[in-house]
Amino acid sequence: MKKYLTLLLLIVFTSVAYSQDQDSVTVSKSDVEQMLTLLKEIKGDGDGQTKIGRFLLQPYAVVFAKADTATIEKALKRKEDILKGLGGQQPSIKAFNAIGVHDAISIDSAVITVSEGVMEHLQVYTADGRSFYNTKSPIPILTLERRFDDQLINPQDGSKILLKDAVYFEAERRFNYFPDEQSITIRNSKDSTGTVSAVGTETLFARNNLNSLVNLQVYSDLLGVFGDQPNGLIQFEANTKLYLHRANYPNTYIFAPLDAIEPFFHFNRIESKFDTINVSSTNEINRLELFRRYTYAVGLDVNLFRADWRPSNSFEVKAGYMYSSSNLVIGEDKIHAALHTPYIEAVLKSKRLNNFGFDLRGRYLWQKLNPNEFIGNDEWNRLVSFRANLFYFTDKQKADKMFLRFINYLNLSDRKQDFSQLQLGFSKAVSF
Repeated sequence: MKKYLTLLLLIVFTSVAYSQDQDSVTVSKSDVEQMLTLLKEIKGDGDGQTKIGRFLLQPYAVVFAKADTATIEKALKRKEDILKGLGGQQPSIKAFNAIGVHDAISIDSAVITVSEGVMEHLQVYTADGRSFYNTKSPIPILTLERRFDDQLINPQDGSKILLKDAVYFEAERRFNYFPDEQSITIRNSKDSTGTVSAVGTETLFARNNLNSLVNLQVYSDLLGVFGDQPNGLIQFEANTKLYLHRANYPNTYIFAPLDAIEPFFHFNRIESKFDTINVSSTNEINRLELFRRYTYAVGLDVNLFRADWRPSNSFEVKAGYMYSSSNLVIGEDKIHAALHTPYIEAVLKSKRLNNFGFDLRGRYLWQKLNPNEFIGNDEWNRLVSFRANLFYFTDKQKADKMFLRFINYLNLSDRKQDFSQLQLGFSKAVSF
């Protein structure tokens, strides 16, 4: 991986120099080695973890019949009565049967799938062989106490237990972080009589290395490489997703608005004969051509709406803003033309398998050329773009992803400016 990163750094350094109108640039091996050393220091040990907290199983739960109303108050009162009836005995199937209690059961184990800060799947197994599921919605981990009255349902007979009676979460700190995506199994320990001797626990961590925090992508445009089009030969992209909350509407897979933001940075290396646009006057400026050939862009996505449904689909509505800069020559003057592009976007994501899927995106954009001493035209153009993206990664190297992406831009203000991109790329975990 090191030789590829070295090559990438050489390309980026050279490209930046050209983009700033330098006639020549020299990048020595020692310069690259120094940069790698600095990146190693930033990256740290690469295997660090932050403790998030731990799950704990309860020893036993009160079981409510399908027709019964299940509340925390009822469960606590029933447990109080059961403990009085046990007369100091430890809760177990044998002890319950001895005093004629049939609405309480020892908990054997639980399977929990964690993703994006929520319990996507929770299945609790009891000592009599039954299992209870969360069937209606994901459960945010860091605010689990707000969902203690959620019902876990047994699909065979409709009986139910309460979430508070099955599992709870002890956070490491009040203002916490999200754990890594994982599926875990927690088991209670039992003695020879079947009595729970120790409740099961599972500590959750979050990796804090660079690969876990930032998604890095390098890709090329096939129309630029093979079709002699002014599209990016080498494009570099970095982004990260910051979750603001994981609240969802009760008993639905619809998340509350503004649940995440996603800052991003793009760097675009255009073939030398296309990387600068030459015009004789400002009347000839093609804004979409400037956008197509930008040198770099920075921006931010904000989630406005998200809904998930089975088997593995998601629909999102986003709003965003992008600032991009392009090289422009007007007569004898060289300038960096800036474009402001706010947009709203609809996204459909679907996974065929855990490591293969696609997403479809439609954007409505407003685009404005930043006025300066040469450019006075600051009207807004209206654009539409459509994007289809296929991705695949091996199960062993989940951080390394290959994707094929098609993007079509339509300028509703001037359809003669329309263009398309066909991108093949890799999302590669950084390793030194």
